[in-house]
This record gives sequence, C-alpha cells and structure tokens, in this order.
Amino acid sequence: MEANFQSHKESIDDVSRFNELMDISYDLAKKLLPFLARRRIPLIPENYRLFYDYFLATNPELNRQLNEALQYESLFTPSVSRRLYSAFYDMDEAKAAAITKMGERIGFISQTLEKNLDYSLHATGHFHQVLSESADQMQRGEMEATEIRELVDSLLCETKTALDNQSDLAEKIEDSNKVIAALTAELADQTRLANIDELTQLYNRRWLSQRFTTALAELAPNDYLSVALFDLDRFKNINDTWGHAIGDRVLILCAKILKSFAGDNYSACRFGGEEFLLLCPGADLTAVLKLADKIRKKIQETQITIRGENVPVTISCGVSVYRPGDEASDLLGRADRALYEAKNAGRNRVLASKE
Repeated sequence: MEANFQSHKESIDDVSRFNELMDISYDLAKKLLPFLARRRIPLIPENYRLFYDYFLATNPELNRQLNEALQYESLFTPSVSRRLYSAFYDMDEAKAAAITKMGERIGFISQTLEKNLDYSLHATGHFHQVLSESADQMQRGEMEATEIRELVDSLLCETKTALDNQSDLAEKIEDSNKVIAALTAELADQTRLANIDELTQLYNRRWLSQRFTTALAELAPNDYLSVALFDLDRFKNINDTWGHAIGDRVLILCAKILKSFAGDNYSACRFGGEEFLLLCPGADLTAVLKLADKIRKKIQETQITIRGENVPVTISCGVSVYRPGDEASDLLGRADRALYEAKNAGRNRVLASKE
C-alpha cells in the first residue's frame, strides 16, 4: 500500500515538473522568437539553443559573448553562430559520454581494489590472532605432544592460507594497476580529443578558454601576453564557388601554416568558422605583428589549384596585447575590433589595436 502511494506521488511530481518545464519553455519562446525576428537572426537550431540559454541566463560568459556579438556584428551570420556555438557546445555527446564512462570504470576498479585490501587486512588480523593464541598456549606449557603437533599443523595451514591470500592480492593489484593505467591513458587521449578541432587539428575554443585562464593567472608583472586573431577573407565566396570540400582544404592548409609558425612557444587555435587565433605568452605587440604578417604573406603565397585554376586565399588579422587588469574578453575584444578595421581597410593586412 505504502509503495503504491509512493509511486503515485512520484507520478504526480513528475507531471508537475513536466508542466512547470512546459510553462518555462513557453514563456521563453514568447520572448525568444520576437527577439530573433527583430534582430534578423535566423531561426536555426544552433541559434535557438544559444539564445534559449541566453534567456535562461545560467551562463554569464555565454551572455557576455552574445551581447558583444550583437553589439559589434552588423549581422548575426552563420559564421558568427558557428563560432559561438563551438565555443560552448563543441564537445559532442559521444566524447563526453566516453570520458564519463572511463571515469566510472576507474572508480569501480578502485572500489574493488579497496575491498580486496580490506579483506586482506581482515585475513592478516585473523592470522595474527591465531599466532598469538598459539604462543600463549605453548608458553603455559600445558600441551601434550600430540596437541603440539596439531597446533603446528594448524599454524602451517594458516600460514599457507595467509601466503595464498597475499599472493592473490598482489596479482589483483597488478592487474588493477594495468587496467587503471590503460584507462587513464585512454581518458587522457579522449580529453585531448575533446580539446582539438576535428577538421584542422588545432586547439578548439573550449581549450582556449581554459588556457587563457591559466595564462592570465601565471602572468608576472611587466610580462607580455598577446593575441593575433585571423579571419580568412571572403571565405564564403570560396565555399560558394568551389564547394565546401575545397573550403575545408583551405582551412586545413591555413591551420598547418599557423601551427608551423606557432612552434612550441605559442598556441594555435581554431576560434570558430574561418577564424583562427594565436595565443602568444611572453611576446610584445611588435613581435606578434611581425609574426602575424609573416603568416599573412605565407598564406597569400601558397598556391591552391583546382582543375588548373588558382584559388586565391588571403587572410586579415587584428593584434592586441595584455594591459594590467585585462580579462580574456578585453584582450579578445580589442583584437576583434582591430580585425574588423583590417577588413574595412581592404583585407589582406594585419593591424594592431588602437585602443
């Protein structure tokens, strides 16, 4: 009777929660759809999710970047949408599930190993107790020869059991350590993949957010931290004229060039869509301007030929340097506005932030 009542109560609670979620979704939709329409933002799944979370206001960084995009972008184009969507939702569910599953397996093995250790400690305690009791009996001198023989046989049997238990435990520990080592390596590999853009093999926006936090925290007084934000010129024309497969080839080629110039000291990242970013700790504005211009020239000079016809590829760049008190958004914002000026000035150029 009590179980039926509890089940009925849970059903009522579930329906109530469902109705509550429906009310929230309906209220958000009434705000969201006119909002998107007024700003001429296409109602595609990516935009709906971005702005649904925007109105929920559960992620301050998402809201800040969306507000910035709405302020500085004349149109909320698909490339803007892709850039923001990849920044917040680019770890696909399969990767996330794989990482979670491996973490659970490591936890399960650790728990099993802990139980085996507890059992071994219990068995060792029992063996110690048998030895103590036997020693007491022998010290009292109350035992006959046959009893002593039986006691010795019993001790030999207990000793063999204890040794077998220890050997079994050692094997289990060795096996568990091998499995944990393999799972840990696989977990590290999956985590690395979650931080890498699948197409270009550069770091993705998720990794950049984490690395930025670390770089700012490690920044010493009077030290430099600069960023170079790149955007391929007229990339939509390349896709429209030659197809997305060629567009992907262009992205991969540019990524390789950026990675080669980044070397071991700097980090190359796919910022989103056709945008790339170099994070340059220890480099001042002049050094990064020179590096960015070398990258620009290299991309311009690289020949991409399709069916005997050359595909022209150029890139524009905005550069900014850290100022005391900056957050990542300040540094990126100045680089983004410098990039915008480079585009307006004719593209295929590198400009430093004037702010």
